[in-house]
Amino acid sequence: MPERLIQQTPLLEKGATLHHSGSPFENLYVLQVGALKGVTRDTVGAETIARFYLPGEIVGLNAIDRGCFSLNIVALETSALCRIPYRVFQSHAITHPPLMHWLLRRISAEILNEQETRMAFASGNAAQVLARVLIDLGQRFARGGLSATRMRLPMTRCELGNYLGLTPETMSRLFRRFTRQRLVAAVRREIELLDIHGLHRLAGSRPPGTQSPHAGSMPRPRYGPEPIPAASRA
Repeated sequence: MPERLIQQTPLLEKGATLHHSGSPFENLYVLQVGALKGVTRDTVGAETIARFYLPGEIVGLNAIDRGCFSLNIVALETSALCRIPYRVFQSHAITHPPLMHWLLRRISAEILNEQETRMAFASGNAAQVLARVLIDLGQRFARGGLSATRMRLPMTRCELGNYLGLTPETMSRLFRRFTRQRLVAAVRREIELLDIHGLHRLAGSRPPGTQSPHAGSMPRPRYGPEPIPAASRA
């Protein structure tokens, strides 16, 4: 075959756009280093952030159905991605079932994460919502092979507030409160989650490894970045 299934792309510089809303869908992208944001813009150019992409996550899964991207995908910092041409992927998946299984798992994880995100942000006060997103970011960094409690946020606090629907003033007040309560240590974008159990209590969730007394014995599956089957790389 003249082209490889997994192709390295040029570095995407901070502020550069990978795809505009409405761009035709041709490739899936796996984010290796850096971070991206998916945004919409209104008629006067005001930006609303719909999601963030972190290392190990896939860009483009939600564009398969309509055949085009629904968001502007913009680099929060210089980012490295690898490209998977979708048509080539499809032809390989016919003769290599683990590839199709990999894609279905990734789509399932995308749906589950979207459901959990909507539920997390649909209720609760501003402090609960911020606690939930800090826990979520830590877990996503961990799935990408990084620390779950020490992180450098690739987005500004204003961008994080935009994503959460919170004003910059509210974000500053909450981070001061969390610092006083020793829930986090925060210096600019450097964040350490000092009391993960306290954050979970505030968020109304359970730390990993704990279980509701009414829960069944079957563990919940963990969805995270999963390597593409090795046979697909040639």
